[in-house]
Amino acid sequence: MEEGVENPAKDIMDTEGLLSINLSDFHVSQRVGFLLEKPLAELPAYFEPWNQVCSRMPELVMQHRLRQEVDKMDVLDHHKLQGYRQLRLAHLQLSFISAGYIWQDGDKGVPEKLPRCLAVPWCGLSKTLGIQPVLSHSDLVLANWTTVDPDSPLALENLRCFYTLPGGGEADWFITVTVQMELDFAAALKPVVSALKYAENSNAEKLKICLTQITDVVRKMKNSLERMHDNLSADTFYNTLRPFLTGWGGEGSPLPEGLVYEGVSDTPIQMNGGSAAQSSTLQTLDATLGIVHSEDKQDFLKKMRMYMPPDHRHFIETLEQRSKIKDFVKSCSCQALTAAYNDCVTAVVVFRSYHIQIVTKATSVNLRTVPQAGKLEHTSQSST
Repeated sequence: MEEGVENPAKDIMDTEGLLSINLSDFHVSQRVGFLLEKPLAELPAYFEPWNQVCSRMPELVMQHRLRQEVDKMDVLDHHKLQGYRQLRLAHLQLSFISAGYIWQDGDKGVPEKLPRCLAVPWCGLSKTLGIQPVLSHSDLVLANWTTVDPDSPLALENLRCFYTLPGGGEADWFITVTVQMELDFAAALKPVVSALKYAENSNAEKLKICLTQITDVVRKMKNSLERMHDNLSADTFYNTLRPFLTGWGGEGSPLPEGLVYEGVSDTPIQMNGGSAAQSSTLQTLDATLGIVHSEDKQDFLKKMRMYMPPDHRHFIETLEQRSKIKDFVKSCSCQALTAAYNDCVTAVVVFRSYHIQIVTKATSVNLRTVPQAGKLEHTSQSST
């Protein structure tokens, strides 16, 4: 069955008689995680204007000609798209084109309205897919990847993106390294689901093994993130790439009231820009491990879920409802299990802190006090 837009989760009984989570119900894959399986590179001929402008987006932006090309475009009927993958690709293309249209000239002369030829189909697709009309992680990364050689392993050097942003090879590298981290995380999905079952079944030994496997995956993700420095300079990221990942609306924005989507709403609409918090990976771990953030950060992370594909959002919510891992570790007298849990939480904190260092160009981040909030002290069952 083709990957759909909405597909309610179904709990199934596993061989041990425990409720189990079926990843395919959430359109999550053990092979590629939250990435879209076999995404498309081009739309049918009717949508060739979108194919062409999106593929030329970096060039047209650098020439300050993208708006001229968009102004020549007709309003295409997005209802002619067939199948989930065409819908995702069309949303991706309109997201790239719209980002270029808004930020072509930087934060000077930013248009207050998005033309009907972009706004109407983009918002229509957003409603159908359940994701927001802005360039976000689901477009930039999840539906924007393929392999150079399909017969070779899924590794960083064998990845490429279909569409890119201004910045040349450095922009490509930014996208493909992020794709690689999503691929890395795929290996955590089986132990995540198994860990829920073992906590429900009070199986400390098997739960410890799952937590160790998850820790190894998070450390591998950090190793991939460290590769970002290989081919991406801070100057290119901040001055060339990052502006196109900016949303609209709020204090400090060139569009403080938001953006008017012509033919959709006469009232400006505010949107957050692309953010790593829109990836389902770490929020999956938060839900699995019972990690709780400060109220303002928790509110922000939940807001970012609205930029995820709905099924991925539902997956995280299901984990939040089901996971008894933290409570079981607290109640268990197994010191090795407590240590494995704390190692896993620390790996997540270290990854997040390293990511913050990259984004903020900070020279140091104090890690010593942060992990303690999520760690558990070992207590025996006889303790009060």
